[in-house]
Amino acid sequence: MDWSVITGNAGLLGRAFLTTLWVAGATILLSVLLAFPLAVMRDGRIRALRWTAAVFSWAMRATPALTLLFLSYYGLPQIGIYLDAVPAAIAGLTFSAAGYNMEYIRAGLRAVPATQYEAARALGMPGWMILRRVIVPQAIRTIMPPLTSNLTLVLKGSSLAGMVAVTELTGAGMALISETYRPFEVLIVIALAYLGLNGLLIRLQKLVERRLGPGAA
Repeated sequence: MDWSVITGNAGLLGRAFLTTLWVAGATILLSVLLAFPLAVMRDGRIRALRWTAAVFSWAMRATPALTLLFLSYYGLPQIGIYLDAVPAAIAGLTFSAAGYNMEYIRAGLRAVPATQYEAARALGMPGWMILRRVIVPQAIRTIMPPLTSNLTLVLKGSSLAGMVAVTELTGAGMALISETYRPFEVLIVIALAYLGLNGLLIRLQKLVERRLGPGAA
């Protein structure tokens, strides 16, 4: 093995790692922020909002993430919307992930017994406060395991961003392999980077569960 291929290209791999971190982190955050209101809409009382959320969920889960990436980067300019490569990648991946995330969040919210809603309404609590103080703290432990599993897939799926001219870690690694013919060393480093990022994500899951779970202020 010749690790000089790694040390000699540390700058390239480091920049690509930061790009992957930015794309994946922004996608995870935005997809969860988008999914939560959609999950609430899906089971709300307003029929138009229910149907909007249902169609969004079906369309995003039925469409390959790569197709959404291409639509964001190559399709939107056809209707006058121009995005650089990184924002386009984040947009496509966010919509793809949000379709799944909303279903996990919705299932967790529905798992809370209806009596909890009724008791909170009887105390005169407004809807937003019921969600924040009663429903979400009870639902979070149900939501987090499947949601985190999907977010690890989102993290790994950020490698698709290389298909729309984003120099992320996997794409940079493949380019480096084609130049140096040293696949083993490069792929080991890429694998370790993703292992570390996924380990961090799982750690954050535990912190969120403790922070927002039952008994949290």
